[in-house]
Formats: sequence, C-alpha cells, structure tokens
Amino acid sequence: MPIGGEYLMVVDLMLEGSRVWDKDKIENSLWLVDQELIRGISLGNGDGGDKWAWHFDSKGLYKMWSLLIPPKVWLFVWCAFHEILSTMVSLSYRGIDCDAVCPRCKDKMESISHAILDCPMSQAVWRFSRFWTVIENRRDFLFANFLRIVKSKILMEDFALVCWLAWKLWCERNKALNQVSIQFQAVGPDVWLPPQPGYFKLNVDASVSPESDHIGIALREGLMIAKELESVSLVVETNAINVVSAVSDNQEFFVECPIMEDVKQLLVQLRSIGVYHIRRSANYVAHL
Repeated sequence: MPIGGEYLMVVDLMLEGSRVWDKDKIENSLWLVDQELIRGISLGNGDGGDKWAWHFDSKGLYKMWSLLIPPKVWLFVWCAFHEILSTMVSLSYRGIDCDAVCPRCKDKMESISHAILDCPMSQAVWRFSRFWTVIENRRDFLFANFLRIVKSKILMEDFALVCWLAWKLWCERNKALNQVSIQFQAVGPDVWLPPQPGYFKLNVDASVSPESDHIGIALREGLMIAKELESVSLVVETNAINVVSAVSDNQEFFVECPIMEDVKQLLVQLRSIGVYHIRRSANYVAHL
C-alpha cells in the first residue's frame, strides 16, 4: 500500500519511457517491505500488452477449489488463506496504532489462525464440531496449512462446512469488535454546530465514487489525527453519505474496502459516539 494512500499504477514506479524501476519514486512512495518486494521483480524488455495472471499460481493460471458455497464465504476463505484479513496483528503491521493482542481473550496476539481457530471464543464452537480433533492436534499454526490439512482428511461437503464455520466465527469476531454507533440524520441544521462540552468534533468531506477503493481515506486520516491528539470522545460528521453507509454496513470490508476496516478499528479505539450524515452547508468547515 502506498504511503499516504496515493493511487499508483505499476508504470508510475518506472522511469518514464523505460523498463527500469524508478528507485527514488519507490523509496518515496512505498513502505520498506513493499520496496524490497518491488525491487525483487525483474522487468522484461518487451513492449507486449498487459495480460491477466493469477499471482498465487506458478503459471499465472486462476484456480480455485470447487465448493458449493456463496461468493462472500469464498472471498473470506481466499483472504484468510493468503493472510490478508484485518486482524489486530496485521493492522499493527500496517502502521495502525493499536494493541496487537486479541481484543476478545486479551491473552494472545490476534493472528488469523488465533482469531478463527485458537481464541477460546472460537474454540468453544469448534469443540462441538466433528473437526475439533484436526484443530486440537495440528502443529502448524498457519491458517492456510490448516485448510490444506483438513481438506485432505475430510469429504468436500464437510470442507464446505469448515469454510462456513470459519466465516461465521469471523463475522462474530467483527460484530463483537465493531460496536460503533452509526446514525443517519435525515434532517439537520443548515449551519455547523459546535460539539457538546467534553467532546471533539471531526468534520470530513469524502465525496468519492462508491466503487472507488479510496472510499474513506479522508475519514481514516482524520481519525488518526484525532487519536494522536488524544481526542478520545469524538463526534464525526460528513456530507458524504457513501462513507456513512460503508461504516454502518455490518459486512466485512477485508477486500472490498480495507480502508473501512481501519476506520472501524479507529472508531472503536476513540469511543466515537456516532458518525452522522449532515447537509453540505453544515459541513462547510471541512471545505475550508
């Protein structure tokens, strides 16, 4: 992810008119871990057109297990398999100032494997399933390897049930974690009003396309500033209804919009009392 959320394409990281990486642009635009990965990619000399390739297959071919499960569960399994869910450990690694310890058991670091398999809250469910023996006796703590092992030991229909259970446990984890008060204000004042005594107010303008993966960047940056200023009791107002809708949606944003996962985590940490949709005229302070 680029520093500051800047939108970049691969060609932006090359020297103009050449097939050579722009080292200065890479160092100034990307985090250190991404810089090393980019530099490790060799650029060809040809001018052929772009082609679709599946990153997780050596031949670039798209392959998935054949399971009769809904797309939302498939998406979750894919993200969990490739370790890209927004756990507390991954958020901390991405620069979000948060405690990497599991917020439910408050004992172990919250990796994907811990959140879905090893947290006592999750194990209370797995113990009543016929898959508990595999979980209890496994020695590898990568979730991807757990999926490989359990898939080799059970029928495909049962493996689909494992995916369902894992997805539901992740949903329950998010539900417990993201207890944020979201309110729509159908009719509000035409002018900006100060917050109540003891509270701070964050006004944000983030009117971008709902299809954009940059939705919520302004809100996230504002919340990070509020946290740095120790503005714990916070009221958030914006005239961007798509942002309010995204925050109020209880669906998981691990792929569709990972920025909203950051936003939800920050809202919980700040103990925000609400994210309000207001009229543009009442949000003029965000346009100054």
